[in-house]
Amino acid sequence: MQKYVKMAKQHRAENALVISSKDIFFDRRVILKCLWGCEYGRQTEATKCGPRGLGFEESREAIGAYQNILLVHNHDDVAMSRMLLKIERQAFLDGHYLAFALRACHVCRNCRVYDQGDCKMPEKIRPCETAFGIDVYKTVRKQGLPCEPLQSKEDEQNRYGFVLID
Repeated sequence: MQKYVKMAKQHRAENALVISSKDIFFDRRVILKCLWGCEYGRQTEATKCGPRGLGFEESREAIGAYQNILLVHNHDDVAMSRMLLKIERQAFLDGHYLAFALRACHVCRNCRVYDQGDCKMPEKIRPCETAFGIDVYKTVRKQGLPCEPLQSKEDEQNRYGFVLID
């Protein structure tokens, strides 16, 4: 697993560490915020980052089946999405055929979905971790990583993503 930590850091991750599924905190209320409190959820529904029919308990069970989860911290959405997809692909090629990234899609700098257009790379869309009820704030804070609500647009954003690896 350290190979993937190193890979994340080579792609300029601020932090990268391996945690277990027991370190992931779930809360159904996160789904409410995802569906109605997030600008992406309101604009794109399930097209971009939704769970595509997977319910809370199913999501929790599926994620809980993974032994290793790479938790990655970065400040740039696009860099984070691209990095996680590269790590997912490498883990797959290394024999972890169920490797799977969780992170709201930001692969393109200018998403066409927001303008009611078709995604130009639908094979790269991964579900947002909050659509599954993952409490990112609690999960990363328990790992000693920074995660606070932004007070202004000038505040540095702390972005997080996960790669499920088995």
